Amino acid sequence: MKTKIVTLAIFVMATILTAPVHAQISFGTRHGVTISTLAKTGDLYDNEEMHFAYTGGIFVTAPVKGVFAIQPELNYICKGRSNESSEFIESNYQSRYHYLQIPVLARFNTHLSMTEKTKVYFNAGPYASALLKSQNKPENVSDWKDDKYNDVDKDPDFGLVLGMGVTFPVNKLTLQADLRYDMGLSKLNYQPDDYRTKALGITIGIIF
Repeated sequence: MKTKIVTLAIFVMATILTAPVHAQISFGTRHGVTISTLAKTGDLYDNEEMHFAYTGGIFVTAPVKGVFAIQPELNYICKGRSNESSEFIESNYQSRYHYLQIPVLARFNTHLSMTEKTKVYFNAGPYASALLKSQNKPENVSDWKDDKYNDVDKDPDFGLVLGMGVTFPVNKLTLQADLRYDMGLSKLNYQPDDYRTKALGITIGIIF
């Protein structure tokens, strides 16, 4: 499964890197922060033990018809939980999971705007993520330790993205501010069976 996801990532990257030759298609890069935790599926409230980390990636926006577009992306994202306990580890500890994430989003470019050139959009769609590595750090320890998988494959993460944003000009550049929520649907290694990833991402991007 991981090999299939990496192959898909290579395909998406090739698409992203070659897409700008088409006049109608825009290319961009985005960077920011994720605020994440691990919790039960569908638990959108009562969140705690937040983990803060960098996220970033590249994307292509391809118009479909009118205000609709398709936006494939290739992102790095780190999700985790800042403080938890386990029967396997005696003290409290932090967990984090490093992913190569591939969302394929449907984008709706609205007519809502604060100025003539500032546009609001909404996006949603599925994602697949290949786990690059997972780590844990016990309480009062400064260094992160890589989890040992032995013969257990690194579980991929599948889920949904819901978000919105705004594009606006700054001098000769077109910038994009993006707010999105990632809801994981896959079981995690070394976590309770009902834990799934959840992350709120805030990024700033440049559209070329």
